[in-house]
Amino acid sequence: MKLPFYIFNVFAESNWGGNPLAIVPLLGESLSIDTETMQRIARQFNLSETVFITPPTDAQHVAHLRIFTPDHEMPFAGHPTIGASAWLHQNVNGSDTFSLTTPAKTVFITHQQGTYRFTLSGYTHAPCALSRTQLANGLGLMEADLGEHIRWMNAGTWQLVIPLNSREAVMRAQANMPLPRDASVDAAHTNAYIWFEENGQVTARYFFDINGAGIEDPGTGSACANLGAWAHLHGHVSNDAPLSWHITQAEAIDRSNHLYLSVNADGQIQVGGRVMVFAQGELNAF
Repeated sequence: MKLPFYIFNVFAESNWGGNPLAIVPLLGESLSIDTETMQRIARQFNLSETVFITPPTDAQHVAHLRIFTPDHEMPFAGHPTIGASAWLHQNVNGSDTFSLTTPAKTVFITHQQGTYRFTLSGYTHAPCALSRTQLANGLGLMEADLGEHIRWMNAGTWQLVIPLNSREAVMRAQANMPLPRDASVDAAHTNAYIWFEENGQVTARYFFDINGAGIEDPGTGSACANLGAWAHLHGHVSNDAPLSWHITQAEAIDRSNHLYLSVNADGQIQVGGRVMVFAQGELNAF
Protein backbone atom coordinates (compact mmCIF):
# COMPACT_ATOMS: atom_id res chain seq x y z
CA MET A 1 0.00 0.00 0.00
CA LYS A 2 1.16 3.52 -0.81
CA LEU A 3 -0.34 6.53 0.91
CA PRO A 4 0.03 10.21 0.00
CA PHE A 5 1.02 12.58 2.77
CA TYR A 6 1.36 16.33 3.13
CA ILE A 7 3.25 18.60 5.49
CA PHE A 8 1.42 21.86 6.21
CA ASN A 9 2.60 24.73 8.41
CA VAL A 10 -0.45 25.77 10.42
CA PHE A 11 -0.89 29.25 11.95
CA ALA A 12 1.89 30.37 9.59
CA GLU A 13 2.27 33.88 8.21
CA SER A 14 5.83 33.38 6.93
CA ASN A 15 7.59 30.55 5.11
CA TRP A 16 9.35 29.24 8.22
CA GLY A 17 6.62 30.03 10.73
CA GLY A 18 3.69 28.01 11.96
CA ASN A 19 3.38 24.57 13.50
CA PRO A 20 4.32 21.68 11.17
CA LEU A 21 1.60 19.08 10.69
CA ALA A 22 1.62 15.75 8.86
CA ILE A 23 -1.63 15.00 7.03
CA VAL A 24 -2.50 11.51 5.78
CA PRO A 25 -5.80 11.35 3.84
CA LEU A 26 -7.60 8.01 4.09
CA LEU A 27 -10.76 8.77 2.14
CA GLY A 28 -10.66 5.93 -0.39
CA GLU A 29 -12.19 2.53 0.38
CA SER A 30 -8.80 0.84 -0.09
CA LEU A 31 -6.99 3.23 2.25
CA SER A 32 -8.19 1.97 5.61
CA ILE A 33 -5.44 1.26 8.16
CA ASP A 34 -5.60 0.20 11.78
CA THR A 35 -4.91 2.27 14.88
CA GLU A 36 -1.54 0.65 15.54
CA THR A 37 -0.33 1.58 12.05
CA MET A 38 -1.56 5.15 12.50
CA GLN A 39 0.43 5.39 15.71
CA ARG A 40 3.55 3.99 14.01
CA ILE A 41 3.24 6.51 11.18
CA ALA A 42 2.89 9.36 13.68
CA ARG A 43 5.97 8.12 15.50
CA GLN A 44 7.85 7.98 12.19
CA PHE A 45 6.98 11.61 11.36
CA ASN A 46 7.85 12.61 14.94
CA LEU A 47 5.99 15.90 14.67
CA SER A 48 3.84 17.16 17.52
CA GLU A 49 0.78 15.78 15.71
CA THR A 50 -0.20 13.76 12.65
CA VAL A 51 -3.80 13.84 11.46
CA PHE A 52 -5.52 11.05 9.55
CA ILE A 53 -8.51 12.22 7.51
CA THR A 54 -11.03 9.38 7.45
CA PRO A 55 -14.53 9.10 5.92
CA PRO A 56 -17.31 10.88 7.79
CA THR A 57 -19.34 8.98 10.33
CA ASP A 58 -22.42 10.91 9.16
CA ALA A 59 -23.16 12.28 5.69
CA GLN A 60 -23.77 15.78 7.04
CA HIS A 61 -20.06 16.07 7.87
CA VAL A 62 -17.15 16.21 5.43
CA ALA A 63 -14.75 13.93 7.31
CA HIS A 64 -13.76 12.41 10.64
CA LEU A 65 -10.32 13.23 12.07
CA ARG A 66 -8.03 11.01 14.10
CA ILE A 67 -5.09 12.84 15.65
CA PHE A 68 -1.90 11.28 17.02
CA THR A 69 1.19 12.56 18.78
CA PRO A 70 4.30 10.33 18.48
CA ASP A 71 3.09 8.30 21.47
CA HIS A 72 -0.70 8.55 21.85
CA GLU A 73 -3.99 9.45 20.19
CA MET A 74 -5.69 12.73 21.12
CA PRO A 75 -9.46 13.30 21.23
CA PHE A 76 -9.04 16.80 19.77
CA ALA A 77 -6.30 19.21 18.79
CA GLY A 78 -6.50 22.59 17.13
CA HIS A 79 -3.68 22.82 14.62
CA PRO A 80 -4.48 19.39 13.08
CA THR A 81 -8.12 20.48 12.75
CA ILE A 82 -7.15 23.70 10.98
CA GLY A 83 -4.60 21.94 8.75
CA ALA A 84 -6.98 19.12 7.82
CA SER A 85 -9.68 21.70 7.08
CA ALA A 86 -7.35 23.53 4.69
CA TRP A 87 -6.49 20.26 2.91
CA LEU A 88 -10.15 19.29 2.61
CA HIS A 89 -11.14 22.74 1.38
CA GLN A 90 -8.43 22.69 -1.27
CA ASN A 91 -8.84 19.06 -2.39
CA VAL A 92 -12.29 17.71 -1.52
CA ASN A 93 -14.88 20.28 -0.49
CA GLY A 94 -14.69 23.80 -1.92
CA SER A 95 -17.40 25.15 0.36
CA ASP A 96 -16.32 27.91 2.74
CA THR A 97 -18.43 26.38 5.53
CA PHE A 98 -18.51 22.74 6.57
CA SER A 99 -18.28 20.50 9.61
CA LEU A 100 -15.91 17.78 10.81
CA THR A 101 -16.06 15.30 13.64
CA THR A 102 -13.34 14.31 16.09
CA PRO A 103 -13.47 11.77 18.93
CA ALA A 104 -14.15 14.70 21.30
CA LYS A 105 -16.80 16.71 19.46
CA THR A 106 -18.16 18.11 16.21
CA VAL A 107 -16.26 21.12 14.88
CA PHE A 108 -17.63 23.73 12.47
CA ILE A 109 -15.23 25.22 9.92
CA THR A 110 -15.30 28.51 8.06
CA HIS A 111 -12.88 29.86 5.47
CA GLN A 112 -12.44 33.48 4.49
CA GLN A 113 -9.61 34.95 2.41
CA GLY A 114 -7.08 32.27 3.32
CA THR A 115 -7.90 32.10 7.03
CA TYR A 116 -9.48 28.92 8.39
CA ARG A 117 -11.42 28.98 11.65
CA PHE A 118 -12.99 26.28 13.75
CA THR A 119 -15.96 27.01 15.98
CA LEU A 120 -16.95 24.99 19.01
CA SER A 121 -18.98 25.45 22.14
CA GLY A 122 -19.18 23.87 25.54
CA TYR A 123 -16.35 23.43 28.00
CA THR A 124 -15.60 22.03 31.42
CA HIS A 125 -13.08 23.17 34.01
CA ALA A 126 -11.41 22.08 37.22
CA PRO A 127 -9.19 23.65 39.88
CA CYS A 128 -5.45 23.08 39.80
CA ALA A 129 -4.20 20.94 42.69
CA LEU A 130 -0.57 22.00 42.21
CA SER A 131 0.78 24.77 44.44
CA ARG A 132 2.02 28.06 43.06
CA THR A 133 5.50 27.02 44.21
CA GLN A 134 5.29 23.78 42.20
CA LEU A 135 4.06 25.65 39.13
CA ALA A 136 6.72 28.35 39.36
CA ASN A 137 9.51 25.83 39.87
CA GLY A 138 8.25 23.70 36.99
CA LEU A 139 8.28 26.68 34.63
CA GLY A 140 11.55 28.21 35.81
CA LEU A 141 9.69 31.29 37.09
CA MET A 142 9.11 33.13 40.34
CA GLU A 143 5.80 32.85 42.16
CA ALA A 144 5.28 36.58 41.62
CA ASP A 145 5.23 35.93 37.86
CA LEU A 146 2.04 33.86 38.16
CA GLY A 147 -1.32 35.53 37.70
CA GLU A 148 -4.66 34.62 39.24
CA HIS A 149 -7.30 32.04 38.33
CA ILE A 150 -4.95 29.26 37.22
CA ARG A 151 -7.32 26.52 36.08
CA TRP A 152 -7.66 23.35 34.07
CA MET A 153 -9.87 23.95 31.04
CA ASN A 154 -11.36 21.53 28.55
CA ALA A 155 -13.01 22.80 25.38
CA GLY A 156 -11.90 19.59 23.65
CA THR A 157 -8.91 18.37 25.64
CA TRP A 158 -7.60 19.11 29.15
CA GLN A 159 -4.94 21.82 29.42
CA LEU A 160 -3.71 23.90 32.35
CA VAL A 161 -4.24 27.60 31.57
CA ILE A 162 -1.79 29.79 33.51
CA PRO A 163 -1.99 33.59 33.19
CA LEU A 164 1.31 35.39 33.84
CA ASN A 165 1.82 38.96 34.97
CA SER A 166 4.08 40.15 32.13
CA ARG A 167 5.16 39.39 28.60
CA GLU A 168 8.72 39.22 29.92
CA ALA A 169 7.77 36.34 32.21
CA VAL A 170 6.24 34.43 29.30
CA MET A 171 9.44 34.82 27.31
CA ARG A 172 11.62 33.87 30.31
CA ALA A 173 9.83 30.61 31.13
CA GLN A 174 11.63 27.33 30.45
CA ALA A 175 10.35 23.98 29.22
CA ASN A 176 13.22 21.86 30.48
CA MET A 177 11.55 20.92 33.78
CA PRO A 178 8.25 19.02 33.37
CA LEU A 179 5.52 19.99 35.80
CA PRO A 180 4.43 17.53 38.47
CA ARG A 181 1.42 15.46 37.45
CA ASP A 182 -1.91 16.81 38.72
CA ALA A 183 -4.05 13.81 39.61
CA SER A 184 -7.17 15.98 39.95
CA VAL A 185 -7.89 15.79 36.20
CA ASP A 186 -7.81 12.91 33.77
CA ALA A 187 -4.84 14.26 31.81
CA ALA A 188 -2.63 11.72 30.08
CA HIS A 189 0.36 14.08 30.17
CA THR A 190 1.31 17.19 32.07
CA ASN A 191 1.07 20.46 30.18
CA ALA A 192 0.95 24.21 30.70
CA TYR A 193 -0.35 27.04 28.53
CA ILE A 194 1.17 30.29 29.76
CA TRP A 195 0.10 33.68 28.44
CA PHE A 196 -0.06 37.43 28.97
CA GLU A 197 -2.56 39.78 27.33
CA GLU A 198 -2.39 43.52 26.80
CA ASN A 199 -4.74 45.53 24.56
CA GLY A 200 -5.98 42.42 22.80
CA GLN A 201 -2.48 41.16 21.98
CA VAL A 202 -1.53 37.87 23.65
CA THR A 203 1.95 36.41 24.02
CA ALA A 204 1.69 32.67 24.68
CA ARG A 205 3.71 29.49 24.99
CA TYR A 206 2.63 25.87 25.46
CA PHE A 207 4.73 23.24 27.21
CA PHE A 208 3.98 19.53 27.46
CA ASP A 209 5.93 16.40 28.28
CA ILE A 210 6.67 13.15 26.47
CA ASN A 211 8.28 10.48 28.60
CA GLY A 212 9.35 13.07 31.17
CA ALA A 213 10.95 15.46 28.69
CA GLY A 214 9.66 19.02 28.54
CA ILE A 215 8.74 20.09 24.98
CA GLU A 216 7.46 23.38 23.60
CA ASP A 217 4.72 23.32 20.97
CA PRO A 218 4.91 26.11 18.39
CA GLY A 219 1.19 26.68 17.80
CA THR A 220 -1.63 25.16 19.84
CA GLY A 221 -5.18 25.73 18.62
CA SER A 222 -6.76 23.61 21.35
CA ALA A 223 -4.99 25.66 24.03
CA CYS A 224 -6.13 28.84 22.29
CA ALA A 225 -9.70 27.50 22.51
CA ASN A 226 -9.15 26.77 26.19
CA LEU A 227 -7.93 30.34 26.65
CA GLY A 228 -11.23 31.45 25.14
CA ALA A 229 -13.07 29.18 27.56
CA TRP A 230 -11.01 30.59 30.45
CA ALA A 231 -11.85 34.16 29.39
CA HIS A 232 -15.55 33.32 29.17
CA LEU A 233 -15.52 31.61 32.56
CA HIS A 234 -13.87 34.59 34.26
CA GLY A 235 -16.12 37.28 32.83
CA HIS A 236 -13.93 38.75 30.10
CA VAL A 237 -16.78 38.47 27.56
CA SER A 238 -20.14 40.21 27.46
CA ASN A 239 -22.93 40.92 24.97
CA ASP A 240 -21.60 44.44 24.56
CA ALA A 241 -17.95 43.38 24.31
CA PRO A 242 -17.28 40.03 22.60
CA LEU A 243 -13.65 39.01 22.92
CA SER A 244 -11.27 39.33 19.97
CA TRP A 245 -7.60 38.55 20.64
CA HIS A 246 -4.56 38.04 18.44
CA ILE A 247 -2.27 35.38 19.91
CA THR A 248 1.41 35.18 19.00
CA GLN A 249 2.93 31.90 20.14
CA ALA A 250 6.48 30.47 20.18
CA GLU A 251 8.41 33.67 19.54
CA ALA A 252 10.89 32.43 22.15
CA ILE A 253 11.89 29.50 19.93
CA ASP A 254 11.95 31.55 16.69
CA ARG A 255 8.91 29.79 15.25
CA SER A 256 6.28 32.49 15.27
CA ASN A 257 2.65 31.36 15.10
CA HIS A 258 -0.36 33.63 14.72
CA LEU A 259 -3.77 32.59 16.05
CA TYR A 260 -7.00 34.57 16.11
CA LEU A 261 -9.42 34.00 18.99
CA SER A 262 -12.96 35.26 19.33
CA VAL A 263 -15.54 34.43 22.00
CA ASN A 264 -19.10 35.63 22.39
CA ALA A 265 -21.24 35.92 25.50
CA ASP A 266 -22.89 32.55 24.81
CA GLY A 267 -19.51 30.83 25.09
CA GLN A 268 -19.09 30.12 21.39
CA ILE A 269 -15.35 29.93 20.75
CA GLN A 270 -13.67 30.49 17.39
CA VAL A 271 -9.98 29.89 16.67
CA GLY A 272 -8.38 30.65 13.33
CA GLY A 273 -5.18 31.01 11.39
CA ARG A 274 -3.56 30.73 8.00
CA VAL A 275 -2.00 27.60 6.50
CA MET A 276 0.98 27.19 4.19
CA VAL A 277 1.79 24.02 2.21
CA PHE A 278 5.37 22.93 2.91
CA ALA A 279 5.83 19.48 1.33
CA GLN A 280 4.08 16.40 0.01
CA GLY A 281 5.12 12.84 -0.72
CA GLU A 282 4.19 9.21 -0.49
CA LEU A 283 4.41 6.60 2.25
CA ASN A 284 5.44 3.21 0.92
CA ALA A 285 7.35 1.51 3.73
CA PHE A 286 4.60 -0.72 5.14
